[in-house]
Amino acid sequence: MNKENAVAKTHRFETFVPQLRERRDRIVYEGRVGRIGATSSSRYRLVATAATLTLISFLIATVIHPILTAAVGVLAVAFIAGGWPAATGVAELRRVNRVVPHSCIILGAGLAAVAVSLVDTGVERLTFLPAIAAVGVVASFIVELIRGEGAIGRLESVISCITGVLAAVSVAGWVALADFYRASQSSSLLIGIGVGIALILGTFGIRMISAGPKEGPRRGAITLGVTPVAFVGVLGYLIALFISHVVV
Repeated sequence: MNKENAVAKTHRFETFVPQLRERRDRIVYEGRVGRIGATSSSRYRLVATAATLTLISFLIATVIHPILTAAVGVLAVAFIAGGWPAATGVAELRRVNRVVPHSCIILGAGLAAVAVSLVDTGVERLTFLPAIAAVGVVASFIVELIRGEGAIGRLESVISCITGVLAAVSVAGWVALADFYRASQSSSLLIGIGVGIALILGTFGIRMISAGPKEGPRRGAITLGVTPVAFVGVLGYLIALFISHVVV
């Protein structure tokens, strides 16, 4: 009798698990945009589309005005903050939809970086980024310490939050590029060279995308497209600034 009950429970479990997965996929992917991102190929297309649109938006805003660039930067920071735990798989590891403390830390660090880069117009305007990033790193450790010993995914959560902070803070590089474009007479060529080299160096983003979870919410895939573009701003500005000093 016990054996029959065990077989029945096993059968119910085997039929229940696929139902849970189907329900999860339906909640995650179905909606107004259909099942975009449900398959590996469509997920990579979603990442590529997000990266392309983000890059074009930043480039156009950089040419127009730093304030517009900052506005685009705020949107990019919001995407990174909201989707980074899902992009890294930490949210799934901790069996939650969102990791709110991490999102708040990433959002705060990114907004602070964008705000300061908009106010500070000096040549060394990015020297404050390490300080803001350091505060975010400390905050990520404190949040995980509060969770207590034995909490699921503490190490993964710390690493995820720290990398998210670095990505959000890097958005400030685009604001610096926009201001550099206005201040320098030869900035068009310099920015083109800087962004071009940064894109070449930014191929690490391909590795980041390939290492990301193959499943999960769409916001995670979108974030994987936005994040490499955020780093391009910092690299592009530093390269353009270096070239300008060499030329002069």
